[in-house]
Amino acid sequence: MTMKRFYLKRPISILMLFMTSLLLALPARAELVIRITGGVSDGIPVMIMPFEGVGASRIIEDDFRRSGQFTMINPARAGQPLRFGQPFQKQLLKNSGAEYVVVGRLNNGLEFELLNAATGARMASYTIPPHSNLRSMAHKAADAIYQRLTGKRGAFDTRIAYVSASGAARDQTYRLIISDADGYNPRTVMTSDKPVMSPTWSPDARQLAYVSFESGRSAIYVQNLLTGNAYPISNAEGMNGAPAWSPDGRTIAMSLSVDGNADIYVVSTGGGAEPRRITRARGIDTEPSWANANTLIYTSDQGGKPQLYRTSVNGGDGARLTFNGSENSAASVVGNSIAMVRQDGDVSRIALMNAASKAMVMVSRGGRYDESPSLAPNGAMVIYSTEERGRGVLAIASSNGKASQILSAQDGHVRDPAWSPYVN
Repeated sequence: MTMKRFYLKRPISILMLFMTSLLLALPARAELVIRITGGVSDGIPVMIMPFEGVGASRIIEDDFRRSGQFTMINPARAGQPLRFGQPFQKQLLKNSGAEYVVVGRLNNGLEFELLNAATGARMASYTIPPHSNLRSMAHKAADAIYQRLTGKRGAFDTRIAYVSASGAARDQTYRLIISDADGYNPRTVMTSDKPVMSPTWSPDARQLAYVSFESGRSAIYVQNLLTGNAYPISNAEGMNGAPAWSPDGRTIAMSLSVDGNADIYVVSTGGGAEPRRITRARGIDTEPSWANANTLIYTSDQGGKPQLYRTSVNGGDGARLTFNGSENSAASVVGNSIAMVRQDGDVSRIALMNAASKAMVMVSRGGRYDESPSLAPNGAMVIYSTEERGRGVLAIASSNGKASQILSAQDGHVRDPAWSPYVN
């Protein structure tokens, strides 16, 4: 069985699809192996000098490499040692090929400054307060520099959720895992011998909603990440799938087949109220994503093939949003950017579309298994599922398609990624 039209197979036979896609799984550990597979040579030239007392510079450099916005300049080209707050030879720095230089140290927190290599001016100075997680401190530093140089808020100090599967094909162990956005510091949220899929973050990043088969059929659960407490929010007859948290955190959109056909519903996260039906088309409606507090974008085959549609949370007929490509599905929306799966024949690719201009950028190389895109909260990167050498892996691509990174389990499969909102 292939993964073509994945969004249609998910509501119709979630268990069958998930077991098939993980058929060759082997024992797995939670840690991800990280490999940067592409960078840019025409980005903003930045030099990150080794930080005194801590290896933060490598973390910042890796963040910048996967952003697709920067060209990294070798620190050896500075032609001199550079220390935080210390004088330096401006001409040597000007000749380094860098436009900006970052110098820092660990000193009651992470102190760093941004230098203009052309003028020798100290543009800005920062201090990240002390924290037990040194990687988080380095990501915060990368976020600050990214925002100063691009004008857009950084998203390196965020998290991702994903599902791993290990064990023999008929004896799988499924884990819902959260980690730093670069794959480090994984933590298992829940473990099950039944399939788990489709995690989605609450807007405050304190809870996850996901689909599980714990009860013997699909149901949607909400779990508090601090306490570990979980409760079912939808366990209706038929299919319960594709949850998506509203921007205000009060409702979750999902695809239910309580009336025999898969449609979009919204359910209060507080419980007690019946699901409210949004769509009534004669096709399969699934994979809702919130464009804003009043608008949902979802996948429907009401026109014959899967395409993206848009509708009000008050209900009513959806308006078709995508027209290029034979099939488009699985929207992830941040601001004016929409990530999706573009299917042409047996090849699927991750595409980013500007909602206003409809301009499209392909950010993955394409194959049979590129799926489940999830945008970073600033829209500058997208994480998605793909396959490499017969194993399910995660990939991160910059929004301009110039930089990429693979995150893979040391054994087994990982898939269904979801990028968190800003953590704080």
